[in-house]
Amino acid sequence: MVAATQSGTTAETIGAVFAARFLALGGVVLFTGALLDRVNPVIPAVTADATRLFALIGLALFWDGRLDTVVLAVAVLIGLCEAVSEPALLLITPRVLRKDTDGGRTDDPAGEEAGVTAAYGLLEGMRNTSGIVGPTLAATLVAVLGFSAGAVVAAAAFGLSAAATRWAGARYAARPAADGPVAGGPVVDGPVVDGPAADGPVVDGPAARGPAADSPAKADPAEPATGAPEESEESEESEESLLRSALGGLAVLWRVRWLRYVQLLAVVHVLLAVGPWMVALPVFLLEAGHSVTVYGFVLGAFAAGTVAGALVGGRITGRHRGLYALAMLGLFGVTVLAPVATGSVLLLTAAFVAGGIGQQAFDVVKMAGLRREVPEQLHGRAFSADFFFSFASLPLGQLLGAVLLRLADARTIMLWAAVLVLVTTAVAALSPDARRFSSEREPKPVPMPEPVLPLEAPEAPPMPPPVPALDAPFPERARDAGTR
Repeated sequence: MVAATQSGTTAETIGAVFAARFLALGGVVLFTGALLDRVNPVIPAVTADATRLFALIGLALFWDGRLDTVVLAVAVLIGLCEAVSEPALLLITPRVLRKDTDGGRTDDPAGEEAGVTAAYGLLEGMRNTSGIVGPTLAATLVAVLGFSAGAVVAAAAFGLSAAATRWAGARYAARPAADGPVAGGPVVDGPVVDGPAADGPVVDGPAARGPAADSPAKADPAEPATGAPEESEESEESEESLLRSALGGLAVLWRVRWLRYVQLLAVVHVLLAVGPWMVALPVFLLEAGHSVTVYGFVLGAFAAGTVAGALVGGRITGRHRGLYALAMLGLFGVTVLAPVATGSVLLLTAAFVAGGIGQQAFDVVKMAGLRREVPEQLHGRAFSADFFFSFASLPLGQLLGAVLLRLADARTIMLWAAVLVLVTTAVAALSPDARRFSSEREPKPVPMPEPVLPLEAPEAPPMPPPVPALDAPFPERARDAGTR
């Protein structure tokens, strides 16, 4: 983009390149999730990295610095590859780091959940670190050595990523899939039911993967769980269209009550708050007398906060993990409000760091909860659908922000965004499932039995008073009474 700007390319053309990448990414991510559930995710991930490697090498060799059909095609190709690699990493990482090798549940579900959450925290922390260091390094290389050198270095980075993913594939294959949710989440056999009764654990079986009908072999309850039913189940999944399988990923997230609330929260935030706020923020800072440097500095502070937030989120577990995660998300509302509340650059920096921590910690805990609630054979579709909900509405939100700037000032837009984030996050916390990030109901306390007192011996009935003994004989008259 730097080279294109230097060559005189218009801002509209540069924006079209970014839009092309986004459309490619958002348009196919649901389908890639369905694909990842059918194959070993290591293979598509390595293929995506190798494809980007050769695309960037070709760009370095044949690009003249102007945005034309070549770079537009590369942008679309990179977007397609991101739609594969993003959910694939979320599938590969926890199983590679899993301590057990037998594919079954461990005896310590809480410890395994903590390990999965920490793994996602480490993954997101590394991503966010590279997101800070990468653009700075790329700008330096382009400025010193030219855009071709930058493309070659980026290609080398994707080559290293492909090699590392291929190495991790051996560990991935050595850890078979667990029989259901990793941390002991509930799995129920049976069809998906519409309506309020559908809330609860995700269904495991063909009904969860789509509308495919049950086979005759599975309809017989006396049929054993091995042999023909498994082959029938695999054939049903392979015969199901990719479109219906991809739409099943949306149904998976809608099926679990707290995941449904979180996805609705994400769409409301991104579309009505984050998108307009991102458009209004630079306008407001410039109107308040700050420079473009301050704008870039606070964005860098937010990125630095996401690195720490990934590590913080990796430590959030337990019964109240959802409540803690929503509280962390509320920090982002403070970030949105900060530019309106204060003009101090120091306070703005602290607020943006806090917002980055809260936003990323929430995402890590949410991903760990999604993996726990959804059966492993549906993880590809579930993670892709989550990525779609969190990503697809952002351009629409930014477009809405541009329209709102013609109707209201930037200060009003930012106040609206802050209030919306804080209020909707608090409303989501009213749900018990959302406070736990779990669909399992808390067990009711068993009443303690009343203590049984030992039985006392019954009291003996009162004895009649003894009859006094006659010490003297009856008088003569008494003895003869009644005889006359």
